[in-house]
Amino acid sequence: MASDLLRETERAAIISLKGNEPLLGIIAKASIEPTAEAPDWPFIRLDGTQAIPAGRGCTARSEVTFMIHSFAKPRYNESGAMVETARDHCGRINSAVVEAMQGHAYEIAGRRYRFIVRSSRLMQDGAERDAYHGIANVLARAYQG
Repeated sequence: MASDLLRETERAAIISLKGNEPLLGIIAKASIEPTAEAPDWPFIRLDGTQAIPAGRGCTARSEVTFMIHSFAKPRYNESGAMVETARDHCGRINSAVVEAMQGHAYEIAGRRYRFIVRSSRLMQDGAERDAYHGIANVLARAYQG
């Protein structure tokens, strides 16, 4: 039976993001793919996963695409003064996501994953007036290590 490796690739991407020290310097590990329905800002979510499977059994491999969404609002210091706009904050997080993924290869549970960022965008978030939304479109190649 052919495997699309969707969930395995999603898990590998999340593990990779949660293990990236520069990204963790900007956003808490718990804010990467948070389980809460309404997580604290800023946060990162992965979705839109699609796969083209090939091979079977132990030779299963797949080309998987997905989006990594970054959400941020302005940052304020202790006295209430804005220190970073929502656009700049989200842009910094999105750039760190791109850097964490672009051209990197990981081995997780005996399978290799190579990530390539195909595009990146930054826009005002439609649901939150004072927030920005970054999207990194990623292509992953998953194959037996």
